[in-house]
Amino acid sequence: MSDEPGRGLLSLVERRPKLTLLVAVLVGLAATAIFQNLPGQGRKLALTPVVETVLNDRGSPSAGAAAPDVTIVVFTDYQCSVCKATDPALERLLAADDKVRVIFKDWPVLGEASTLAARAALASDRQGKYLAFHRALMAARTKLDAEQIQRIAIAAGVDWDQLLADQATYAAEIETQLARHGSQAFSLGLRGTPSYLVGPYLIEGGLNDGRLAQAVSRARKAGPPAP
Repeated sequence: MSDEPGRGLLSLVERRPKLTLLVAVLVGLAATAIFQNLPGQGRKLALTPVVETVLNDRGSPSAGAAAPDVTIVVFTDYQCSVCKATDPALERLLAADDKVRVIFKDWPVLGEASTLAARAALASDRQGKYLAFHRALMAARTKLDAEQIQRIAIAAGVDWDQLLADQATYAAEIETQLARHGSQAFSLGLRGTPSYLVGPYLIEGGLNDGRLAQAVSRARKAGPPAP
């Protein structure tokens, strides 16, 4: 047996060329998996009919500047751990930058509790409480269910009885809105949440404060999506 650390494995690889190839393939796959989970620069989109629909869907809740120089569209799920971790960065951006507008696309892809939360969030928009409720749902660390959603809503200042009434009255509109968000996500080719359209750049994966600031700066230089 060799006294050199790792010499045994090295000798095995030298004797087994196929093993060398297997090791290289496995290392390559691992690196690919890691980098696929990191948000990149994003791809630049033109103002296609799909992008125009995403930006001009008046049923999607929004916050920030009335006349923004950068619009951010974010697709999220209330049970998505990365969405929860990165949502505060959007809140801080809105507080610090009065030229940004954020459009929220509730896209419940992680089960029935996600759908219940998204319906309730869109219903709360009827009483002007969407942003407060959205942030409270994102900050929640407990598993969501109907009881937890109600508790979170009330703690966020939502009138629960009014929300239930609005959910009943606007049930068809809310379902249509969620369906539109899903259709928009699929039309953009999104693979999951969170995903962002920052100016003309489509970025998949969570953006922390630094990456979000870089994306906004880049979008300002590029301008909005153009035909």
